[in-house]
Amino acid sequence: MERNVSSLAIVLHSQRYGQLNRRLKLLSVDFGIIDVVSYGARKSLKSVKAEVFSDGQFFLYYNPVKKDYTLKDAQIIATHDDIRKDLVSTYSALFFCELLLRTNGGESAGEYQLLSTALDLLSGLPLYTDRILIQFIHRLTDLLGLRTDLTSCPICEREYGPQEVISFSSSLSCPCCSRCASLESNMLLPPGARRYLVVTSPMGYEESVQVPLSPAAASRIKNYLLRYAQIIAGGALKTLSAGILQTAVDL
Repeated sequence: MERNVSSLAIVLHSQRYGQLNRRLKLLSVDFGIIDVVSYGARKSLKSVKAEVFSDGQFFLYYNPVKKDYTLKDAQIIATHDDIRKDLVSTYSALFFCELLLRTNGGESAGEYQLLSTALDLLSGLPLYTDRILIQFIHRLTDLLGLRTDLTSCPICEREYGPQEVISFSSSLSCPCCSRCASLESNMLLPPGARRYLVVTSPMGYEESVQVPLSPAAASRIKNYLLRYAQIIAGGALKTLSAGILQTAVDL
């Protein structure tokens, strides 16, 4: 592997490393999720600035002996600083980053594009946070190979009725009919919510966010998918512990 490498990437996490440095987690197109050290990031004004949510081309030095990366330079495309002006948008973006860290399945190019678009939308459409969050989870399940078409049960293959409430299979981590559902599962998807997800599935991310949803419907779908996100993440997510995303409602 070349020692000097570069890739489009987004900063998912940043933490103090020693007295003067920072350790970053980057979601990169070419190398997946990697740990990168930014030396002197907390001291020099001339050091490379790469805050969480920063999206750009990152230039790295790879040490093949230690198998680690050092940040040499970055051409930032978008800082997404506007996201930090709103509490719900900030928590949404942090939730996206945490969920990707917990579920990273190797589709790094697709995950990068998904997160890049989601952060752009949060910056440009802060009043549509619920829809942006709904579509992020919905599209991530597709990248992870977990999304079903929501028109028929993936277990018994029976087609759903137009007013049927869909249950959930914990063993397969996917929606299913009530007959095939896990007995301990209380995950229920109403027919209106299912129709919305079916209609928006083939759309582009930006287009899907423009599809109207009442605040009540958006809240129901969002909270269903937030519970789904914790299932596919394998446990509780820190960004959901305060309940801010669950209770927030788009105006």
